Amino acid sequence: MADGAMTGAGRQAAPDDVWEAVRADYLSGLSGPECCRRHGVNLSGLRLRAGREGWRRRDQPWTPPSRLDPYDEGMELEEAIGGDLNRIEAGELSWIARARVMRAVLRGDALAALRWRRVEAMLEADDEELRRWSEEEAFRVVRRRAAADAADASTDDSAD
Repeated sequence: MADGAMTGAGRQAAPDDVWEAVRADYLSGLSGPECCRRHGVNLSGLRLRAGREGWRRRDQPWTPPSRLDPYDEGMELEEAIGGDLNRIEAGELSWIARARVMRAVLRGDALAALRWRRVEAMLEADDEELRRWSEEEAFRVVRRRAAADAADASTDDSAD
């Protein structure tokens, strides 16, 4: 947007030199709200611009987006399975989701905690459904064997 361009609410957008100063302060470690107060820009605008342009504060180490936290329990599981997802038990995933809920709570990230709690609940429900199906199937097998044994016994009795 050019200097002096109007935004949707009739306010002028901050000029590029103001955003350069905001960026410099933010990248040097100044908090987002403090940068906004100093330079008169909106916090949501700062966050949008920082995300769009890839601003990364000096006090935050860069990590590739696909990497897990080095303390994440998923790292150990990922190494143990060697990339073979078929080796993962549902209970293990539920436990990892629970640990991530706790980590998010400790970090003060309520939204992440809620998301991980939903994942945990879904995994537990799936695990319970699989367990119930497995028990029902085992019961059906036992009933079929008992019926087959009874049929064999009746044919043996009639043959005598």
